[in-house]
Amino acid sequence: METTRPPETDEAMIAGISYVIKEEEQLAKVWSTQDRAEHMRSVRESVELAGSLRQRLEKLRVQTDSVWERFVTLTLERALSEQLREFLDEIDLEIQGSSQQLVEVDCEIDRLRARVQERRRCLEEKIAVLEPLAHRTSTQNHLSMMLARVEGLEAYLLGKKDVAPEAYEMHYKRHTNASGDLLYLRVRLLTTRIAIIASNRSKQLSEFDVALATLLPEVEQLKADLAALTARIECMSELSRYWLAYLDIAIPGREA
Repeated sequence: METTRPPETDEAMIAGISYVIKEEEQLAKVWSTQDRAEHMRSVRESVELAGSLRQRLEKLRVQTDSVWERFVTLTLERALSEQLREFLDEIDLEIQGSSQQLVEVDCEIDRLRARVQERRRCLEEKIAVLEPLAHRTSTQNHLSMMLARVEGLEAYLLGKKDVAPEAYEMHYKRHTNASGDLLYLRVRLLTTRIAIIASNRSKQLSEFDVALATLLPEVEQLKADLAALTARIECMSELSRYWLAYLDIAIPGREA
């Protein structure tokens, strides 16, 4: 014969189901199909942008190498043939064009870095939400509690007496009944399932984060290569100013 459950037991079980529903809704919002599609699109675009920037920098390197070679090999010759000023003006136009392109590439690299960092921040926020769901219920203690409740329920339904005393007492001393035990087990199983899903999802997002982190060294390498090209262009600009100063001293009164 079933015993009567205290009202607070029903309230606790109802609250448990309500909490499970809330957690399931929270879990569904953390990483939806749309979130995954957006993440994959963002990563794909970041990888493509990194490749495009690498190609642009390589093209600029070839251009800069060409200008540098002409500058170091022809400057003295143009000085001796009194064509230095025209030569430096020509070089300066090319330098200005390359400098403008380097500034644009620099801005794009910064945008790429910001994109990767923002995507990682988003993943970290979602992982932070998943972690409590993943670890709160997936413990040996909860499994033992469910097993004991199952044994108590089995004893109650089948009239068994050869079960562990703690299992028997859990069923009768707490004044539960079959429906109460089933509801308890339902809540525990649902929260455990949520914990398993959250744990797997958290692991997946952590792997996504690791993959994103591999883009950052590429970004820093792009920055380093850009800095090298910028330094070479600035060197040519500085040397041009010296040559122009030389012309002003060597040929006073001549107009630029």
